[in-house]
Amino acid sequence: MSKKIGILTYYWPPAGGSGVQRWLRFSNELVKLGHDIHVFTFKNPNYPIVDSELLKNIDSKLKVNFISGFELPNFLNLRSSKPSESYALTSSMTDISLNYIISNFILLIREFFFFPDTRKYLISPSIKYISNYNKKNQLDFLITSGPPHSLHYVGERLKKNDGIKWISDFRDPWSNFFQNKLLNKLKSTKRKHKQKEVEIVKSSDAVLTTSESLKAQFKNINKNSYCIHSGFDKLISPKPHNKFRILYTGSLKSIQNPKKLWTVLKDLIDTDSSFKKLVEIVLIGNIDFEILQTKEFKNLENRKIISYMSQKDLNKEICISEVLIVCSVNIKGCDDIVPGKFFHYLSSGKKIVGISNEGSDLEKIIVETKSGMSFSYDNYQDLKNYIYKCFSDYKDGKVNNQKTNNKFLSSNIAIKIDEIITKL
Repeated sequence: MSKKIGILTYYWPPAGGSGVQRWLRFSNELVKLGHDIHVFTFKNPNYPIVDSELLKNIDSKLKVNFISGFELPNFLNLRSSKPSESYALTSSMTDISLNYIISNFILLIREFFFFPDTRKYLISPSIKYISNYNKKNQLDFLITSGPPHSLHYVGERLKKNDGIKWISDFRDPWSNFFQNKLLNKLKSTKRKHKQKEVEIVKSSDAVLTTSESLKAQFKNINKNSYCIHSGFDKLISPKPHNKFRILYTGSLKSIQNPKKLWTVLKDLIDTDSSFKKLVEIVLIGNIDFEILQTKEFKNLENRKIISYMSQKDLNKEICISEVLIVCSVNIKGCDDIVPGKFFHYLSSGKKIVGISNEGSDLEKIIVETKSGMSFSYDNYQDLKNYIYKCFSDYKDGKVNNQKTNNKFLSSNIAIKIDEIITKL
């Protein structure tokens, strides 16, 4: 049965990156299932990356609404990643020290005045806009997607005041999100995040997560908690390439730095002439300044860094690669994330190398899909053996015959979302 479904999301085309893909794809697929989809997003947002090509992917049947709201200056949204090495090569120690002092000052401002996040000033205008919109259109459901998790406040208030059935979608964890652990230093702030997270989960008519472990955690609070993986739209067809290409895409933060991988690749280049001749190491996206400064990364000369590119162009790079790298975060206990890029990789059928803590959701899904192998951050030898095995297979002309499970297609995931909505 057709439903009127509202979707409140900060990230919407022309925003780039993996975060925007989730509800862009699901919205398109839910329309195909016969639902009336009303998207709510924002005017003049501060997107860290832009991919205007994604505007072409919006189904014409979607009703997209833009809410006016106050956006904080970009300097409060800290980003230490750079698209190239130029900053690392030209910055003096004075620049670095000053940047450190300024960054810590901004962190204190954020923690004291911007709870739960810097998008808090979008809450009130969103409530007002959607409430007025609902009076005219009578929405059956509202889905709020975070981060920013401040958007869940909107769903909570509209459920209470207007009686809209509300689904909260956690693309990332909240209280256990590594960004919050790094940004918030006070125990009182961390406690506030946890209390509000529990309140949001408990108040929701249903909760969606992107990992099984986060679903299990939330299920103790709300029995209507479900793992909805981000999935992918279609398969990427492989193409031959004259190099053994190892590819990383997206932002790479210092807390994700796979130091053993850089050392493995450096050692293989130094000890095997054929590997040195054929290997091609490419990183596409924003690489954290601190990573560029580490000796492990500096020692790896045979690599290339390319600025962020559109999904369309990125697909061309993935299809000629042999090994795709995805990293979780190197923080104990922060293992309940499956990066969206994993599913983008999965759609290619190429070998995936995960770097994560043992027992992480990333490791488990790599094992489940038989898409590659996952290694802990300190595992040098096993990682080296696997990379070299992939190289040997490449030299021998062995084709990766990995078949991708269709359950991760967006069209099939949308059916699961439809079933959840029908039950409510």
